[in-house]
Amino acid sequence: MTVQKAVEKAVEITKKHEYARVVSHYDADGITSAGIICNALIRRGIQFHTTIVSNLEQSFIQGLNDELIIFCDMGTAQLDLLLKHLKEKDVIIIDHHTPPLIPSTASNELISSLPSSFVHINPCLSTSKNEEEMVSEVCAAGLSYLVARCLSDDEKGNIDLAGLAVAGALGDKIGMDRGINKMILDEAIKARVISAKKGLKLGDGKIRDLILFSTDPYIPLMGKVEWVDAFLKKVDIEGDTRLSNLEEEEEKRLTAALLSLSGESKAGAGIREDDLVGTTYILNSEVVKNSIDFMRMVDACGRFGKAGIGIGLCLREKKMIEEATSLYMKFQSKLVSELNRIESAGGNEIKELPHIFYFYVHESGITGVLAGILAEYLYTGKPVIVLNKKAGLGAETKISARCNKKLLSARDGINLAKAMERASKEVEGFGGGHPVAAGASIPVGSEDKFIATLDRIIGEQRNRLR
Repeated sequence: MTVQKAVEKAVEITKKHEYARVVSHYDADGITSAGIICNALIRRGIQFHTTIVSNLEQSFIQGLNDELIIFCDMGTAQLDLLLKHLKEKDVIIIDHHTPPLIPSTASNELISSLPSSFVHINPCLSTSKNEEEMVSEVCAAGLSYLVARCLSDDEKGNIDLAGLAVAGALGDKIGMDRGINKMILDEAIKARVISAKKGLKLGDGKIRDLILFSTDPYIPLMGKVEWVDAFLKKVDIEGDTRLSNLEEEEEKRLTAALLSLSGESKAGAGIREDDLVGTTYILNSEVVKNSIDFMRMVDACGRFGKAGIGIGLCLREKKMIEEATSLYMKFQSKLVSELNRIESAGGNEIKELPHIFYFYVHESGITGVLAGILAEYLYTGKPVIVLNKKAGLGAETKISARCNKKLLSARDGINLAKAMERASKEVEGFGGGHPVAAGASIPVGSEDKFIATLDRIIGEQRNRLR
């Protein structure tokens, strides 16, 4: 089935119901996906209850008794469980993750065996060659936006939700320059829902604070108050000035000075112009206008277990802004603390194997984001694996893996989703995700075996194409 046909079928099923259960992932893409669907349901007069989770466990799935259940940014990896426990329900899966590593014949049988009450919207499963390029890089929020647009009887209905789709794409680091994302952006700009401009990709706020807490793009001054103050004095810019209030010449001067920072690291990384400067989006319909700020706040809400505040932002509740801002600052403080700890250790915290870098994180709740920063800016030559070891009986170690996109080239052929799934299975855990970003949960005590296995698998991936 094509994505478009799946969207149309999902809308047809949804319209039959007066109530829906919405279940979504806890990151920025997951929360904005749910936010889009919730807004669309409200406008159709359909009541709903939303639950944000970190993963879909069997016990949770078994407890779902609603007649219509909509999964956002998850569900593909648990399709067998959903079929086992929810086959009598109307189920809509809006996801962009690759299916698990099962033989293609078994995968085809599983998908073809879906009952008529199930709809699976996933570009990885598109049966149309013509559609492949259009849907190749789209996040769950983008797919949810397609459902929302189709769910409205008005031709222009729900177009104002495009800002949430953009925030979701930013959260998953997916570009807006092609395919469905470009279509969403173009129609939103035409409708004046979104404005685009070129400038520093730091969000908005006081310049001093932006630099102090800038981890992505990674600015080597972050967390160092005296250094930031000296830097701003040197470029003759008042730190309390908001970035959006800078004169054009001042912003150019600040940009040039930031780019001149060496930021050299073990991997020889520095500040690249593409990381620091580019197109930024203003979300004219949202309560937080800067798309980077909006995405970061929603993401922080989810990671601190306050996803309801993130959903509230998506539903344009202004009263949620203050607490969401506080959570974001708390999250950035944790990131800065961990990055400074790694830096002060002179790289000794980071262990190196032939095919990966890995280390144990001290702060909780930042594993994936931290891995992404290290892989993108500091340790770019190999995948970065970050482990968060939990204490207590029956506890699991959470693992995030990220790699620089250049490692996805034909020369290297790395696929973290497949590698993490295989390695975690060998220690009786589970994992998966995307080629460039994946996660896993494994039993405490199996970390050494997992790391050795993962290093071997990634080595096999790289050697296969050499």
